[in-house]
Amino acid sequence: MINFYSFAKHGTWILAHALGRVEVEGLENLPSKGGVILAPNHLHLADPPVLSAFLPRKIYFMVKQEAWDTPFVGLIPRWFEAFPVRRGEVDLNAYRQALRLLADGQVVGIFPEGHRSVDGRLHAGQPGAVVLAQRSGVPIVPVGIWGIKEVLTHPIVLRQTIHLRVGQPFHPTLARRGQLQAAIDDLMARIAALLPPERRSAPLLDRSGSSSPPA
Repeated sequence: MINFYSFAKHGTWILAHALGRVEVEGLENLPSKGGVILAPNHLHLADPPVLSAFLPRKIYFMVKQEAWDTPFVGLIPRWFEAFPVRRGEVDLNAYRQALRLLADGQVVGIFPEGHRSVDGRLHAGQPGAVVLAQRSGVPIVPVGIWGIKEVLTHPIVLRQTIHLRVGQPFHPTLARRGQLQAAIDDLMARIAALLPPERRSAPLLDRSGSSSPPA
C-alpha cells in the first residue's frame, strides 16, 4: 500500500529544492517526541506541505473546510493526513480530533491567524492553539515561514529562498480566564519575533521588539 504522506513529503522536498533554496533554522527546538502544537504564520497555500517536508516529525494540520471540499486542491490535505475544521464557529469534531492526536503524542499544526495573510504580514491570532494547549497540557512551538511565493514567482533561475524558523516550545500561562487574549498576543509576538520586520504588522512588531524570540 502506498504511503501517500511519505510520497507527498518527499515530493515536496525535491520540488522545493529544484525551484529554489530552503533555509531551516531551529530544528532542535521541536521536541522529538510527545504531543506538540505547531503554530506557524500563514502566507501561502503551500505552507502545510512545505512544513511537513522540512520538519522531522509528522504533522497533522487542521485545515479549513473550504479547502477540504475544493476539487483537486482538496486532495492535498488528504495526502498529508490533515483534518478539516469549520471556521467561524466552534467545531467540536475538529477540537476533539486535535485532542486525540495530542494525547497520542502527535504533532498538530494550527495556523493561529485562522486564515492566510493577504498582505504578507502577520496578523492577530485566534484562541484555538492556546485553548488546545491549555486543555491538553502540551507545549506550543511557534514557527515563522516565508518565501514560498517568491520561489514560485521566480523559480529555478533566480533561486529565491524559502525560510523556515522554529522557535522554542512554551506553555501559555492563563492564571485567570480573562487572560486568554494576553496569552494569544504572547503567542503571536513569539511568531513575529521569528519573522523579518517587514513580515510583521505594526502592533506585533512593537510587542516582539527584536528578532529574538521572547523568553
